[in-house]
Amino acid sequence: MATVVDLKVDRNLLCHNFDGYKLSFDPVPIVRQDIEDKPLKYEMHESEYSRLHTELFARHNLLFSDPWSRSNTYFVNTNHEVVYCSYDEIRGKAREPLVVYKMQFEDNVDGHYKPGDYNYTLRFISEKYCVLCDGKLNYFLLETGDRRRHTDWRLVTQARVTDNTEFRGFVLYDARLDIMQERKRISLVSGHLTRSKSMDRYVVLLTWSYWALENQKAAVWKYFQREELQITGGVYYCAFEPRSESIIVCSNGQLKTTAATRTDALEEIDKFSFSEYFWTQTENDIVVRLFEPAFISLEDYEFSSSPTTVKLKLYGQTLLSGSLYARVRDDLTSIRLEDDRAMLKMVKEKPGIWPQLILSEDEDADEDDPFEEGVEEEPESSEAEPERLPIPNLEEPLEECDLAMATDEEEIHMVRFNITDSEITHKISLGYSPPLFTTTLRAGYPAAFATREGVDAALWLQSYQPVNPSDWKVRHEGNLHAFGYVQASKQQRKFTDCCPDLEFAVIAEAQRHVYIYKPHNESAGGLRNRYGPQVMIGKQHLVTLDEDMGEILGMATATNLITLLTAKAVLFLQV
Repeated sequence: MATVVDLKVDRNLLCHNFDGYKLSFDPVPIVRQDIEDKPLKYEMHESEYSRLHTELFARHNLLFSDPWSRSNTYFVNTNHEVVYCSYDEIRGKAREPLVVYKMQFEDNVDGHYKPGDYNYTLRFISEKYCVLCDGKLNYFLLETGDRRRHTDWRLVTQARVTDNTEFRGFVLYDARLDIMQERKRISLVSGHLTRSKSMDRYVVLLTWSYWALENQKAAVWKYFQREELQITGGVYYCAFEPRSESIIVCSNGQLKTTAATRTDALEEIDKFSFSEYFWTQTENDIVVRLFEPAFISLEDYEFSSSPTTVKLKLYGQTLLSGSLYARVRDDLTSIRLEDDRAMLKMVKEKPGIWPQLILSEDEDADEDDPFEEGVEEEPESSEAEPERLPIPNLEEPLEECDLAMATDEEEIHMVRFNITDSEITHKISLGYSPPLFTTTLRAGYPAAFATREGVDAALWLQSYQPVNPSDWKVRHEGNLHAFGYVQASKQQRKFTDCCPDLEFAVIAEAQRHVYIYKPHNESAGGLRNRYGPQVMIGKQHLVTLDEDMGEILGMATATNLITLLTAKAVLFLQV
């Protein structure tokens, strides 16, 4: 039974006399740095039509910030080069972009784009190492050296995310470097969208793996796959806890191991009745669709056929068996999966309409061909007539239950999955509102997440207890006054973030507009509420970019600095 964890607000961080934001006309200095090669951005393929695909591509931030040096940012251009961008705070100028690493595809056939691939993901794990996921199949461990000196990066090792050749297209959610028993270990978790055959819907598969340093002198890293998890909803937050023995996931769906999912599907098969099937025919062909729960692959089915018989089983249970009404061409009989359901196709030896597919037990298969010349068969409909549904009365008023169904939403939970226990140990209920955003407040710490608490946005950080790791909690780290109310009003928002010291928060739309909010600004010139304390007022800035900037593709924050990646340039906003 999972332990329920409450989000306890620290009232010392609240500001009860905060009275909103005032629009400021003070200019925000912008430094523009043009780039030669555009950032690499893959668009959704026509086969990627689900809500999960849309959320994944829409939320992908193509600008990656270095937690150990927040003013340093990186992106990958169309030449598959990692480009370094930085702002010189002393001179107030942008440094020239530098290529620090270039992907090598000469010996890597997986490097070329295929439908279903995602964009690059970069995660910094220490002052001298980072992990790059190519969005296709591979991880790359890179040694960056001292990133403050802008040295070229070096490839240490690489590995395929999973051995399953059916999966392609991964996004790296988190990477973490820990020292376990005096050995370095890099834990990795990535997500892949796939269509579940047992649930007939898209799900997120989380692959939990790690690199272990086997030989420190020779710098030999060995890759291991640790666990595979399945989530039936979107992923709003995914991060390791310190020491990487547990993973924290926020989603509006259930999280299970793939082994548990398979067991549940087998239980559903045991409960299912296999007595019916659906078949259609033409003059020449027969198509049989089974009503059994769709499952893993064709290897799970046992199939045999002859010109006069057919037999199909799933895990020892008979789905279809018996003598056919007439002969078929056995060499053309085939079975395959279509829309995650088993479909059997047969070609009749002689054209004609069959009155039935399988002969009953008291009927013997006719030795004579039922379609001999001179024998007239009464034609029947080639397909079963669909059931007629009643026409709804559109003038009838809705009942309360109808309104409840129309506004039905999935509740969002944040869970802690422990690898040792192989189960969910803790759970946080977030109601029906996902986290407002996630951000890194301190280098080497798990990412923080923000939730709406009243009109405010509260930031939470994992509280790890080395002495008692099972006592997992989250701590109220900071507060953005009235930002929950503000963020809800920005329907066109694309990226949301705040600086590490919480001095400002920023919302960027897909095109042109950037909103900056400074909650700790001024005391409103001594204004007071009637019979109340002095009022605090924050400052709001609206930045409108030039039209030729194109789409905003990424955003990063640092102290007194916002970095924006657009289709044509890198912009540095001095806050």
